[in-house]
Amino acid sequence: MGFFTRFIQKKEKSGMDFSSIKSNEAAKELCEQNVLAPLYIVPLRFGGEDICNNILYVPPEVVDLKNRYDAVVEKILQKEPSLRYVCTPEYKGKSFVPSVLHISVTGKTRFSQKIQIW
Repeated sequence: MGFFTRFIQKKEKSGMDFSSIKSNEAAKELCEQNVLAPLYIVPLRFGGEDICNNILYVPPEVVDLKNRYDAVVEKILQKEPSLRYVCTPEYKGKSFVPSVLHISVTGKTRFSQKIQIW
């Protein structure tokens, strides 16, 4: 039984657990299997760059959820462009997959959201 087969079986039995994914290569393999998907920390439409330091690998539903929050943030930023947008990943152990994403807008208007991943 391969490493990723064991990982997926463990996920199905006990919920999401990405503690065994400890490298970019392992995360990319799970992307190929549609278990994970790439996510821009700072969206390209907010000036983020298409570089490896701006890409995380998370379950596809997290990408969708973050896109919805980013749409809310975009409306806020259109009204007040001087605000600051920050998305900070939080990790468990040595996992390459973040366990939580913290999204915030600071300045005159404030917005914050936490996305629990695993």
